[in-house]
Amino acid sequence: MTIFVCEDSLDGILTGVYDAWDSRLGHSRVKLKTVDVDTYELFCEYRDVKTDMEKAEKVLRTVFHRMGEEAGEAICYACACPHPDKADAIYRLIARGLSMTDGTKAIYYLQDSSVSLVMKLRQKAWHEAHRMLGFLRFEELSGGVLYAQMEPPYAVLPLIAPHFADRLRQENWIIHDLKRGLLALHRAGGWWVLTDDQELNREFLAGRSEREEKFQMLWKTFCRAIAIEERRNPCCQQTLLPCRFRPHMNEFQTAGENNR
Repeated sequence: MTIFVCEDSLDGILTGVYDAWDSRLGHSRVKLKTVDVDTYELFCEYRDVKTDMEKAEKVLRTVFHRMGEEAGEAICYACACPHPDKADAIYRLIARGLSMTDGTKAIYYLQDSSVSLVMKLRQKAWHEAHRMLGFLRFEELSGGVLYAQMEPPYAVLPLIAPHFADRLRQENWIIHDLKRGLLALHRAGGWWVLTDDQELNREFLAGRSEREEKFQMLWKTFCRAIAIEERRNPCCQQTLLPCRFRPHMNEFQTAGENNR
């Protein structure tokens, strides 16, 4: 058995799929794992996979062409969830789809454990991304740039950035995934890019515009005004808006509190 160890990202996993397929060793003799390998299997050869954007793009393009948009979306979303077997499950799904006359039906073979796992991870990541579209809060920095923070359990930043690039097309904005040290940067009227936050100017993020402070005060006043004290239901509220989202939502911050 040859195990291809790839980066835990969409590009890394798809590069692993490309290299494993290109090895011509046979699907039964190869396996994919992400870099966080805890234990090594006996009598296995390990090969490190160097992430290659061109290889990853070729695989994803083939998936969309041969297996359909739904399968391509499922793979992209599944890559966002942490799971020790996701890379190999994605490889098995792609192998099944490309071996079928109609590859679009591959995602419906839920009796296959690999297909089932990919679809379960896809559902988890989709649900988290959908929540972030509503719970993410932007603040206007002193330079007019919109800035938002989040700490989701899954790597959904690349999944939600296109939505905000469309909705806030004429704005300069930054979405910061604090948990993974990633940034989605968008220039007004241009494209968005994904990068790490190692060279991020923290002082730039400290200042808020005067207009932002006024709007935050108005927003908090509005939230208090529409609340009906007699109908307070903390349990229901926590179900609809879990506490883990609240540290980065200004309506839950007290006056003068700095959550950074």
